[in-house]
Amino acid sequence: MDLNLYLQRIGIRELKPDFSTPSLSALREIHRRHLFSVPFESLSMHIGEKIILDTLWIYQKIVLRKRGGFCFENNGLFLWVLQELGYQPLVLSARVRSPATGVYGPPFDHMILSVELEGRRWLCDVGFGEGILDPFPLEAAWEQEQDSGVFRLRVEAEEWYLESKEDNDQWSSLYKFTLEERRFEDFREMCDYYQTSTSCSFFCKSFCSLQLPDGRLTYIGRKLVSTEYIKGGGSVKTTKELSEEEIPDLLREKFGIVLSAAFVPKDEILAPNPDGQ
Repeated sequence: MDLNLYLQRIGIRELKPDFSTPSLSALREIHRRHLFSVPFESLSMHIGEKIILDTLWIYQKIVLRKRGGFCFENNGLFLWVLQELGYQPLVLSARVRSPATGVYGPPFDHMILSVELEGRRWLCDVGFGEGILDPFPLEAAWEQEQDSGVFRLRVEAEEWYLESKEDNDQWSSLYKFTLEERRFEDFREMCDYYQTSTSCSFFCKSFCSLQLPDGRLTYIGRKLVSTEYIKGGGSVKTTKELSEEEIPDLLREKFGIVLSAAFVPKDEILAPNPDGQ
């Protein structure tokens, strides 16, 4: 695997001198550039391609084939990148809160990373969708406005909650996690589950989403959703209906993705998750 090819994939021509040692400025740059370059997507499941929890396979998919991926893929690749650059990232397990039901997913539902740097710990997450753009200080009650919204960390007992501010100034939990160190391999069972479960959005919905400077562009099923961020928190969304014939051109022109097999658009209602807690 070639680190320089990854950097080119996210818009950095070559390994910069200031990348030679870990720094917060370098971490911020690669974190942002990854989000602006690599889509958050579930398309593999809708062309009959099995996702394999293997760093080389993920590298080939995202870097060489110019695809995106879901959290295990994006954060799994980012884990390797940080290790190659001399950081010492830790793998953490998070549980995503469903906006529809308020129920959190099962353990190992979402993979995130933490890095200790310049006397502080930082939360890194390039595999969530509408989340943080920059590494976030891993400190209780920390609140920060980023280009993608206003976020804070809340702690109850040993559980940390990443929350975002809504249009009505209320806080909504995105996911919760603990600081217990995990291994990348620990997420293999959930990776397989995601690809077959009718309770999982990745299986039930074909989607592809990419961060923009002032918002987000998301394809899902037969719709294109444009999100514009509002300063101080919240967003405005507009939706455009798509014909099935328009989708391949849209994926190529807006997301840089050309699929290698026949694609079946999908946007089904999720079945109740009996394992949700």
